[in-house]
Amino acid sequence: MSDSDAAKLAENEKLIQQTKKYSPQLGELFDRHVSLSEYSASLYDFNPPAEYLKRQELIKEKLTTKIKQLFGVDAIQKLKINFSGALAFNIADHHQVLNHPFLISSNVISSVSKFLQPKKSEAIVVISSGDVPPNNFFSRNGFTFHGRKVPIFSNSEREFVSYYIPKRDFNFIEKLKLADRWREFNSEEQDFLLAEYEKISGYDYSHCANYNDQISVIIKNTWPALFVPEIRKNLPELIYITQEELVTECLIDLLTDDNIVSRCLFDSVFRTEVVNNFRGIVVTWQEDEQKGTHFFWRKYPGRSQSLRLYLQGDSLVPTDERFKDLAVPLDRQTIIELLKNREIYPSLFMIFGVLNFYAGVNPLSGYGSITYLQLMKEAWLKTLSKFNLTEEYKLLETVEAKSLVAGLALFFKRKDGKLKTLYANDIFYDGGVSAQYLQTVFKMDFADFLSVSAVDMYDYLSQKYIPPEEKMRLNINSDDLAEIRFNWL
Repeated sequence: MSDSDAAKLAENEKLIQQTKKYSPQLGELFDRHVSLSEYSASLYDFNPPAEYLKRQELIKEKLTTKIKQLFGVDAIQKLKINFSGALAFNIADHHQVLNHPFLISSNVISSVSKFLQPKKSEAIVVISSGDVPPNNFFSRNGFTFHGRKVPIFSNSEREFVSYYIPKRDFNFIEKLKLADRWREFNSEEQDFLLAEYEKISGYDYSHCANYNDQISVIIKNTWPALFVPEIRKNLPELIYITQEELVTECLIDLLTDDNIVSRCLFDSVFRTEVVNNFRGIVVTWQEDEQKGTHFFWRKYPGRSQSLRLYLQGDSLVPTDERFKDLAVPLDRQTIIELLKNREIYPSLFMIFGVLNFYAGVNPLSGYGSITYLQLMKEAWLKTLSKFNLTEEYKLLETVEAKSLVAGLALFFKRKDGKLKTLYANDIFYDGGVSAQYLQTVFKMDFADFLSVSAVDMYDYLSQKYIPPEEKMRLNINSDDLAEIRFNWL
C-alpha cells in the first residue's frame, strides 16, 4: 500500500471513531468483518414477539390489496411475493425513478441471497417515501445520466409533493429540448434517451390512479435493466409501495381502536407527552424552526403540495395563516374521513409509529434513518414508561434499527483511469452489471465496503449530531476510499 493510501485510510479511521462516538448504532457496523453476502443474510436474523406478528397481518393485507390493484389479481403468485413470517422492508428509498447510487444499491445489499440463483427468487418489496418533492437531493427534478441532469419535472413543479401529483407524462426529451439542452448529449446518448422515453411511455398505466402508482410501474419495469440480460430471467421483481398510502390504509382501521397510535391523537395527556418527547428529533417536529408537522400533512387547496400542521388545543392548525379554516379537529371520525379522502396523510412520526413501533416491522435503513429511528425508539420508551404501559414497553424494547442498507454506493466503473460512481441510467446505457461484478462485490468484507461511504455518513452526521467544535475538516472523499477498496476494477 502506498503512503498516500495509508494516510487516507488513517484519516478515514479518525472519522469512523467519531462516528462511533456520536452514532453508536452506525459505528458498530464498522466492526462487522463478514462478507457483504453474510451481512445481508444477517438482516433477517430476528424473531419478533407473537403480538407483533399478529399486528403485521394488517400491513400484509393492505400491501396485498395494493399490489393486486396495480399489477392484477394474480400478482402475488405471478411476481412471487411472499409475506409469510416476520416483515422487514427497506424504508430508506424515495418514490421516484431509479437513479441515485445511494438508493439503487439498497435493493441489492438488502437481498444478496436473491441474486444469481438457478430459479426466480421471491420479490423484493420496498416501502418508499411518497411525499418527497421532485427537487430533492436524490432526484433534482429528474435523473442523472453521464453526469448531466435530465428533467422529468419543470422548475414550476419542483416544490410539488409526490403524494398529490396526478398521473402525468414523463417527456424528458421535450423538456431537454425546451431548455436547449438536448445538444449536450451526443448522438449515441440521444438514441439511448429516446429509447428510454419510448419504453416508459409504453408501460401499462391503466391501473394507476396517480403519479406514485406510475412510479411503482416504472420501477418494476426498469429494474431488470440494471443487470446484464443473462441475469434477468431469475432476477427478483422489485415492487415499490409508498409508505404514506400504506399507513393511511392501516390508520383507517387502527384509529377505530384504543392503542398507542390512536392515543397520540385522541388522548390529550398522552398527546402532550408525545409532542414534547419527540420535539427536535430529525423528521418529527421543531416548531420554533418551522420544521416537521404534528402527526399529519394537510392538502394545499388546488395545488400538488401540502401544509404543515401544528397542535393548537384539540386541533391541528395550518401554520400558513391563509388556511386557518382548514384546521383539523382531533376527532376520531373526522381524521378517518380526511384520510379516506386523501385530505391529510401521515407524517414520518406516524409512519414509523405504525410500521416499526406499533407493528414491529424491521426497518432496513439508511444512515439518516438508522440514527433518528434510534432516537425515536428512545422517545417512545420514555413516553410508555411515563404512562406505565409495561406490555407495550416490553414489545417496543425488541425493535431494532440497526440494519443499514441505503446510502452506500455499490456500482462503479473505471473511466480514464479513475473510478466513477454509476447512476441507474449510466448502468442502463452500459447494458447492465455482470454476474462476475456481483459475485466479487458479494465476497467483499462488509467493514471495508462500508468504509467507502464513511465520508458521506460523516458529512450527514456532522450537520445534525456532532458539535461544531469537534467537527473534522476532511482532506479525503468517498472516491479516494473507493479507489482503495474497489482496486480490483
